[in-house]
Amino acid sequence: MPSFRLPLPGINLRERFKKPGIELLGLPVKLLPSAVVNKPLTKAINQIFHVPVKEGDFDFLEDRCLKIQITDINVSFYISFDGRQLSATTPRRFDVDIHDVEFQGDSKSFLKLASRQEDPDTLFFQRSLMIEGDTELGLGVKNLLDSLELEQLPIPVQKLAWLGQQLQKKIQPIPAH
Repeated sequence: MPSFRLPLPGINLRERFKKPGIELLGLPVKLLPSAVVNKPLTKAINQIFHVPVKEGDFDFLEDRCLKIQITDINVSFYISFDGRQLSATTPRRFDVDIHDVEFQGDSKSFLKLASRQEDPDTLFFQRSLMIEGDTELGLGVKNLLDSLELEQLPIPVQKLAWLGQQLQKKIQPIPAH
C-alpha cells in the first residue's frame, strides 16, 4: 500500500517551493559589507538633497536616525544627519537596530513615492507605507519629501524619477473583465 506524508503543520508548500522573485534584488545589498553600501549611498543622498541640506531643511533630523525598510526585498537603510550632511549608517549595538523612526513599505510603494506617481499621504492612508516610532519625526520627513519639487532635484534624479514612472506604468496590473 502506498504511503504519503502530510505536510508538517505551519509549513506552506507554496511558499517553500515558489520561484525566486523580487526578494533577490536585495541580496547584493545584504551580501556586501555595510561600508561598501553606505559610502556611495551617503554620497548620492547628499547630492540629491544638496539644496535642502544647505538651506537647513534637515536640521530637525540632527542626531536622529531614520530607518527605511523595504519589505519585499528585506533590505534596510539607515539615514542620519550630523548638522552638516546626511549619512547612510548602520546603527547596530548588540544586534539591536537603533533608530528613532522607521518607514516601511514594499519597493513598488517607494518607487511610486520617488517617481511622484503617488503623494505620500495617499501611500500612508492606503497603508502601502507605514511610519513607526517617533511619529512627529516621521511626519517631518514625510512633509519635507512632499515639499520638494522634482525640478529642484539634480538632473540624474529627475531622469530616475521619469524612469520610475515608466517602469510603474509597465507593471500596473491588467484589469479583470
